[in-house]
Amino acid sequence: MSSQDQLSKTRADELLEWLRSYANQRINSRLIDERRCIPPYIVLDMGNRGLLGMQVPPKYGGIGLSNQDTLRVVQQLGAIDTTLASFVGVHNVLGIRPLMNYASSEVRDELLPLMATGRELAAFALTEPGAGSNPQAISAKAIPDSQGSWRLQGTKIWIGSAAWASAINVFVQTFDAEGQYLGISGFVVRQGSRGLRQGPEALTMGLRGMVQNAVYLDDVCVDSEHLLGELGAGMKVAQDAMMHGRLCITAASLGGMKRCAQLMLRYAKRRNISTGRLLNNPVILAKLTDITEGIMAVESLVTRIAKLLDDECTIPVEAYAACKIVGTELFWQTADSLVQMLGGRGYIETNIAPQLLRDSRILRIYEGPTETLNMFLGSKINNKSQELHQFICQGLEAPQTAETLKVAVEQINARYTSSKTSFSDSSAAIRWTHACTGEVVTLGILLAAVEGAFKRSGSERLYRTVTWAKLNFEQKLERVLSGTPAESVICDSNTLAEQIYDYANAIGELEQTLSGENHELDELLRD
Repeated sequence: MSSQDQLSKTRADELLEWLRSYANQRINSRLIDERRCIPPYIVLDMGNRGLLGMQVPPKYGGIGLSNQDTLRVVQQLGAIDTTLASFVGVHNVLGIRPLMNYASSEVRDELLPLMATGRELAAFALTEPGAGSNPQAISAKAIPDSQGSWRLQGTKIWIGSAAWASAINVFVQTFDAEGQYLGISGFVVRQGSRGLRQGPEALTMGLRGMVQNAVYLDDVCVDSEHLLGELGAGMKVAQDAMMHGRLCITAASLGGMKRCAQLMLRYAKRRNISTGRLLNNPVILAKLTDITEGIMAVESLVTRIAKLLDDECTIPVEAYAACKIVGTELFWQTADSLVQMLGGRGYIETNIAPQLLRDSRILRIYEGPTETLNMFLGSKINNKSQELHQFICQGLEAPQTAETLKVAVEQINARYTSSKTSFSDSSAAIRWTHACTGEVVTLGILLAAVEGAFKRSGSERLYRTVTWAKLNFEQKLERVLSGTPAESVICDSNTLAEQIYDYANAIGELEQTLSGENHELDELLRD
């Protein structure tokens, strides 16, 4: 281990020790959730400890952690409170990373010392009312003016920390003076800029302590110094941040899964039912085994990717996508299992489980919904992605699984491109093929990560996880090849719509319109 790696590990170890003590003594997650606000002292304390500049070089006031150590800290935050993990992740990855890697030296020198110490916060504005999982559909735009600056116009929604941030990384369509399209570009917009307006907060189901609000760009003027990367190459900046964001989400999910498992064990050891101690019940044993093997598998994948990043290896986008899919899906299932095991206690807000369930739910959506990422994965591998094949063979050190996956993809294609497909529309059949392929590929990548980890360590514990991951992969492939029940009786969209319209005969058309609280300032008091 190099001296730099040792220093990073020491700093991370100290941070973890502090976080565990701080969480027990100074954090009340339920109050954060109920009051829909992270207390300012927590933000300040985190900034003072380096949590808001984890990968920023020390010369800018950060603590310069490696990828492996950063993800260890994010995992710990995920175990403490998903809201805090998301807040720290947004600031470090979506906020600071584009500034560190793509901003001008003047902007870096100005902002990074403030950001790294938590004196100011950063946000990332890409999502719009008409552009969620397809960022190419954004309509916000930048038009050059006669002074050599740019005028930003448009609306962004659900922007994490935007109302608190002093700098927002904004992504817009750019056009030249003649109206010719130049591509998507990213700009750093400072809070207080003329024309930048903060919109209303979204009352989210989970992560309620972290502000998510709309941002309005009413002819905001920015100069070329505040451009992120090259003009028209903003998606490169955004994708870089989002890929690392997906890895952080997976690490936070891992921490959340471990927290759920701890709570389940505490309860199962103490709860007696008609068959005896709950922990000895075969249903509970099977459920906890599924959870612990899932944790081990996800940890193997996250740890390996982080190690490769620290070794300056290139990670294909498909690996980040698979990581995010499997981590968030398993966290959601684990949180649901916690609520179910606790029975009535799992439905009581003061028992932690409901908040874990609500908070875990959003992770399956942001930074790419599971279904969208599955279709993306399937599309990439069906277009012969050699980069992913090499990554599985060399990066994950599982060449045999890479070959098995290649055969599986061929089988899926043969199954869904035949004349027996349930979809009369060929484009729908292709998309369905991509979605099914993505599900199988995700579990194939997970299996490869576990096999590689077992090969390097020879651990008996990992051998059990290899068996678990292999069976999950084989069973998923078998289900995909045999077809789902819905697929066998699927209707066209018009027929389905008519069936649902008919429900009005049974339940009517409901839309509650009774007025609620009035939050408007009295007109006699307005300016």
